[in-house]
Amino acid sequence: MAVQLMTVAAYARHRGCDEKAVRKAIAENRITAMSSADGKRRIDPAVADIQWAQNTRARADSGRTGAANGSGEGVGTGAGPDGAAGADSVPAAQAAPGYSEFRALEAQEDLRTKRRNNLQAEGQLTEVVKARQAVFDAYRVLRDKCFNVGPRAAPRCIGLGDSRDIEHVITEEIRQAFAGWEEQMNRKLPAPEVDAQ
Repeated sequence: MAVQLMTVAAYARHRGCDEKAVRKAIAENRITAMSSADGKRRIDPAVADIQWAQNTRARADSGRTGAANGSGEGVGTGAGPDGAAGADSVPAAQAAPGYSEFRALEAQEDLRTKRRNNLQAEGQLTEVVKARQAVFDAYRVLRDKCFNVGPRAAPRCIGLGDSRDIEHVITEEIRQAFAGWEEQMNRKLPAPEVDAQ
């Protein structure tokens, strides 16, 4: 399934917040944005929602903790970026050191997996093992055809006294070997698709 990317403005509407808040989150690396071909920033809402939630939890918890350590009352402080009060945020066990980093890495890995799946579905990605085997097979065929040039050219050179005639025979045999290899590769490998302009 293809990933539906959003512009910064569309993601702000999706979150129900100001576009400046989304741009700030991108600048602070709290959510991930990708540059598209048209130069605009695009956001995967599923990944960004996870990143937003985990980073907001950590920020809200640290605000609540600071208020509790300051005056001992903690009243009216520690509001997170989404407007939730720090006292009502996620329990301290979830905001323990390392949790935010783990969630960020998990979201990034999920994003990499989605990108890889999209490229593979579009035919732009292949397995390294298959690619190496295809290259090996192609060059083995070419090697076999080149090794046959000598046995094929030798009988044709018998009786030729001019070096230019011998060179012509050898060159013709090499040309036939490469032409045969190219024809065989064209049968095995599909031609690349060309987009109509």
